[in-house]
Amino acid sequence: MRTAAGSLIVALGLSACSTSNGSGDGRTGVGEPLVIKTKSSSAGTALAQFIPGNLPGVMLPDLGTGGSASTSTDTSVSATLQVSLQYSESKVYQGQANISFNGNTSTDVSAVGLALENLGTGYWVVPVGAIDGATMLPTWNATADFGVRVPEGFRNLQYVAIDGNGNAGTLLSQKICVASRVPDGYQGCVANPKTPATVVSLSWDTNVDLDLQVMDPSGRLIESKNPATVDLDAGTTLPTDAGRIDRDSNGYCSIDNIRYENLVWQNVAPKGRYGIYVNLFDPCKLPSVRFNVQVYSAVNTDAGTKVLHSWYSADGILLDFQANGGSNIGLFVTEFDFQ
Repeated sequence: MRTAAGSLIVALGLSACSTSNGSGDGRTGVGEPLVIKTKSSSAGTALAQFIPGNLPGVMLPDLGTGGSASTSTDTSVSATLQVSLQYSESKVYQGQANISFNGNTSTDVSAVGLALENLGTGYWVVPVGAIDGATMLPTWNATADFGVRVPEGFRNLQYVAIDGNGNAGTLLSQKICVASRVPDGYQGCVANPKTPATVVSLSWDTNVDLDLQVMDPSGRLIESKNPATVDLDAGTTLPTDAGRIDRDSNGYCSIDNIRYENLVWQNVAPKGRYGIYVNLFDPCKLPSVRFNVQVYSAVNTDAGTKVLHSWYSADGILLDFQANGGSNIGLFVTEFDFQ
């Protein structure tokens, strides 16, 4: 018996028609924990099709019992239908966009199916593309967005080769660390996570270039363009008692979809008076942005571990005309005397 993906290749063809007439992106699956980007066939990029239901394929014993209910124990297909997967990220963040996956397939493969194990209501299928000149095998690629509600910790990205008749091969799995957008030491991905001492966190709801700014007791403005609480020469490491902003999310409108910036004191909590500001660097052609600022401190649990506890939260909004390209300090939110 072979497992089949139904009218898979026909569905891909229909998707191509719907995306080329300008009536939309032809994609269901918006809001799924994993979204594979669908791009116009006129741009020469592969289309993706979302299919409700379980990812088909031949289950291998080492995948355990968590695979899809539609899998088969027949291995006759897996002997011919082959697929490889590569990705360059050591981890992805909740909500992160534009994560690239790619690989090769055997010559009898027409498409590759992808899904996050035990998450979502369906799976994605992308057709194979050009022949790799070195291996003479078909290639495939996909650009994925991870949802903000994907649970942190290790998650299995499952993938499978599918032929032109919709028959699926061996169901394979790639373990991926999904990290919280608030740095917590990679809970669920490491045996002994190192929880930061203090975190000042900015999050926002639209894809603008928004910056967290913190004024330290000496009057130094810490932001993504000047991210550390101390001056750092090239090649020097951050002192153990210093803090640093972890990223410039959506910097210069290069959209990463994370929409979080965190000033992190990893080892030692700050002391003195700190002011918190939020600056709209560039609205990226959007009219407004809503934001939230939170302050976290590490607290001990009954189990003897440490977790981040939020003890301050404030919401606000900025409009597009308030953008200043970094020429001025941003909107004042609050200030604290850290003891």
